[in-house]
Amino acid sequence: MDDSDRVLESLRVQIKKEIVDNYFADRVNLEEDLDLLRQETESYRKEFELLGRHFMALFQAVGSETGCGQFLEVLNLKGWPFYETYCALPERERQELLKDQRRRGFTASRRFRNLILDLYEQLYRDSESLREHYEKILNRLKLINEDIDKFNLSYDFGLLAAQIEAMEGRGEVISGGLLSPEREELSTRMRFKRRQLTEAELPPPPRLPPPAEIKDRLLEMLSRIER
Repeated sequence: MDDSDRVLESLRVQIKKEIVDNYFADRVNLEEDLDLLRQETESYRKEFELLGRHFMALFQAVGSETGCGQFLEVLNLKGWPFYETYCALPERERQELLKDQRRRGFTASRRFRNLILDLYEQLYRDSESLREHYEKILNRLKLINEDIDKFNLSYDFGLLAAQIEAMEGRGEVISGGLLSPEREELSTRMRFKRRQLTEAELPPPPRLPPPAEIKDRLLEMLSRIER
């Protein structure tokens, strides 16, 4: 082997090493991004559960199934979100929903109305914050899937094998060779699957109207159901 052959051999070794190093470095980066997405999704679900407790506090404050139905009608919400969970709570846990809630007003009527208004304002703020978190996760998911597509395109095993074989000037890139089905299996194992989040994994928050937009209708409804 003369000097030029040794240089070419050294270059071939270096190129193959860079391909392997880049593959594993990019794979680790993607795995870290997916783990962060998992953590963020878990955090979101905890916030979603907290939003549900705020809904249930309102149900408890309203007091009756009829009143809850009218309340949800004012909000233009279908499906009665979190109401089944509320109904399944033992009475003691229902009472705990309003345990630390401050009540403003000199009369029972005023305290009742202010309680509902205060609870709804808190619910609205939390819902808007949760929606921002929801959109952030969807955007992160979109970027991750774009990176997955780029990764799968850059590290297609069949393409890499063909390039290395051409560089080596022989018909097989791995000692002993790989049959076509074996190559396809290895190529499949090297690829990342695009990540999807189901509604159970990432439930969308209810879209609520601003308090100022529904205050008059809400007060009118409360006057009908006031206890």
